[in-house]
Amino acid sequence: MFAWNELLDYWFGLLDEHGLPDQEHRNRWFRSSKAFDREIRRRFMSMVLFAAENGLDHWRKEPGGRLAEIILLDQFTRHIHRGGELAFSNDRQAVELALEGINAGADRQLLPIHRAFFYMPLQHSEKLAHQQRAVELYEQLAAGQDGPLGSFLESFLKAARDHHAVIERFGRFPHRNRALKRRSTAEEEEYLSGGASSWGQ
Repeated sequence: MFAWNELLDYWFGLLDEHGLPDQEHRNRWFRSSKAFDREIRRRFMSMVLFAAENGLDHWRKEPGGRLAEIILLDQFTRHIHRGGELAFSNDRQAVELALEGINAGADRQLLPIHRAFFYMPLQHSEKLAHQQRAVELYEQLAAGQDGPLGSFLESFLKAARDHHAVIERFGRFPHRNRALKRRSTAEEEEYLSGGASSWGQ
């Protein structure tokens, strides 16, 4: 069983003088890779299951521990169950952990790049209020940084705005419909057939 700081080391690696991970870590965050999915499944599936049953609630005493739990529930769950209904099975719990931490100020005790993933469950939520909160948080985060880190955080802000626009338009992420066995509307079918990004998954 990993300690929470070991999990953060695995996900972020060493940060450079700008507070950024190396390119290899950044690439694997947002590029679909079956090999990376298998690695996470092999190394962390038991921890994800444990977290889903609140078996890691003692981690929440530290902001970094709460972040590690959020990453298990929000990010690793998606890697392990990519393309299936279970990819979203821990989203509600991840949102609750994030909001609880934000309200307690735990996020502000973390490094900027860590905070970018602390807010991710709100961006993955299909509730418009969560999407609005995510945009606000990423705006504050990006505005507080300059240089290479600021530019990188701007990409998180753009993604948050894109996610918000989809939820504002459809009330849900159409790309999830097949996995969740939801019937797509005609407007959603047109949107999906138009080469829309699949990041809503």
